[in-house]
Amino acid sequence: MVKKAGTAPQLQTSEVLARLQANMKDLQRDAETVLTRTRKQAAQLISKDQKRAIDRLLSQARSLRSDLEKRARRASRDVEAQAHRLATSVEKEATKRLRPLLERLDLPSREEVRSLAKRVALLEKKLRQEPAAPASEATAEPDNIRAGEPPDRFNRAY
Repeated sequence: MVKKAGTAPQLQTSEVLARLQANMKDLQRDAETVLTRTRKQAAQLISKDQKRAIDRLLSQARSLRSDLEKRARRASRDVEAQAHRLATSVEKEATKRLRPLLERLDLPSREEVRSLAKRVALLEKKLRQEPAAPASEATAEPDNIRAGEPPDRFNRAY
């Protein structure tokens, strides 16, 4: 009999636990249903005016974005133009300040060097075309160079 008395409370306990579990599952399902219904009702509570206001805000945000992009592009172009103007200004100022120094150094200009290069090319062409002259004529000084003086670099008579 002791065994019968011991098994009966265990059966009652497991039956109670099984019912408790079933009730908990039902409660969870009901809670999920209530939550879903509450969400739907909350969405319906937002008035049409509020929806329009939200739509207006989103539209303004989009137009603000495009306006900011346009302003950024314009600012970028302005900065590039200003940098170009600054570089041009610096170049002009450097040329203005360096020209007197270069003139005092008595350096030939780019144009003078080009002119001399053309003249040398012409002379080389003439030398190739003329037959070889005797050694005494080749060492003679040209008529436009005075004896003992270096040729004038601006003399264009060559």
